[in-house]
Amino acid sequence: MRRRVAEIVSLVFAPQVYGGIAGVAIWLGRGGGFDVPIVLALTLTVLPLLPIVISAKRGETDIFVSEREKRWKYYLLSILSYMLGLAYTAWRGYALYATLCLSYALSAAALAAITVALKWKISVHTAGIAGPTTALVRALGLECAPLFLLLAPVAWARYELKAHTPGQLVAGAIVAAAVTSAVFAIAAA
Repeated sequence: MRRRVAEIVSLVFAPQVYGGIAGVAIWLGRGGGFDVPIVLALTLTVLPLLPIVISAKRGETDIFVSEREKRWKYYLLSILSYMLGLAYTAWRGYALYATLCLSYALSAAALAAITVALKWKISVHTAGIAGPTTALVRALGLECAPLFLLLAPVAWARYELKAHTPGQLVAGAIVAAAVTSAVFAIAAA
């Protein structure tokens, strides 16, 4: 039963899903063109998640891409998708959403670099909560800070599934929050 709950939590709070929801939440709070939520949903959720779903359906990986060695391809595809979102939002003059897409791309690049260089399976799930929540706080204010509490059930779920060590869970959250905070700070300067 605990394992099933952990799987459900991991699926519901998949980084691509929460990341897209956070982007649309920022749009709801800050506004912009009606193309923004479509582009954010497409580049922050659909395009990064689709290759994983297809590969899982084909039996090439599981839905969580549990094997560290297989993650680089999905990192690369996610980064390309985020950069597509960055290019579009920058072209349209949506600085806030360009900053958001850049923060996702750089967070994914940092996680990929750690995974490849250190051969360490840093947690994308905790990064996928911490980074977007940091973006929500930077864009909408401290009233979004309680969303950091989502890290607790997500970290528990990933640990329960034996997907990560405590260090990998903490590192994922710290890296994504730090990168996102830095990108938003530089953009605001």
